[in-house]
Amino acid sequence: MLKRTFLHLPGVGLRRELGLWKAGIATWEDFLERGEGLLPPALHRLGRPLVERSLAALGRPGGLAELARMIPRAQHWRFFPSFSRVAYLDIETGGDPEEWGGVTVVGVYDGRGVEQLRADHNMWLINDILKEYDVVVTFAGASFDLPVLRRVFPNMFIPPIHIDLKPPLKQLGLSGGLKRIERQLGLERPERVRGLSGFDAVALWAEHQAGHAEALPTLLEYNACDVLNLEPLLQLAARELRTRLLGRLAPQP
Repeated sequence: MLKRTFLHLPGVGLRRELGLWKAGIATWEDFLERGEGLLPPALHRLGRPLVERSLAALGRPGGLAELARMIPRAQHWRFFPSFSRVAYLDIETGGDPEEWGGVTVVGVYDGRGVEQLRADHNMWLINDILKEYDVVVTFAGASFDLPVLRRVFPNMFIPPIHIDLKPPLKQLGLSGGLKRIERQLGLERPERVRGLSGFDAVALWAEHQAGHAEALPTLLEYNACDVLNLEPLLQLAARELRTRLLGRLAPQP
């Protein structure tokens, strides 16, 4: 969907973007090769430099950040699956505000394994870890996870593409918190952490600090489920939203 995106051109919204597709301009390459003969002159004249910049950005270091700034954040799901270096991220809080701003655990899943950073162990590694990725995926991370981490690590690297799954899932009629959406979709968690919430995560950290042996493994399993389940949710959101958009190209009865 990335190269089908024209929402960063002047005056182009979802309806006009659909009009471009119907006119035979399905990709950025189509715009450059055939746009002059198929599009209104003003749209072609104003849009051509931006489309050229978009294609050029894909091929140069640092270009992805420029492209991310051009395309509306609510449409960043369109970057998937064009880039394979994806970090699914979720944080737990409720610790000592004087230590890492109260962040207790940061979980990062890359499609192969989960890495978890803890306030009492290795939290400072988060910056080095995130430098390995082009895309970060969260649930409600635009309003919580990333602002919290930025307060703790003002100079922390954030991957240029941020896909916050809450808005696209809401477009699909899946609203509420992450656990509620998981239940709606039949995504089950292991019995030990099934039914736990963010409030329980706070209590588990306190129990861990007090020396309860099972508290930390339970908290880490809970956090691991938070990040692992973001992957199928992203796949669902990208697939269904793409299907909806392209389905509008079908002839109407």
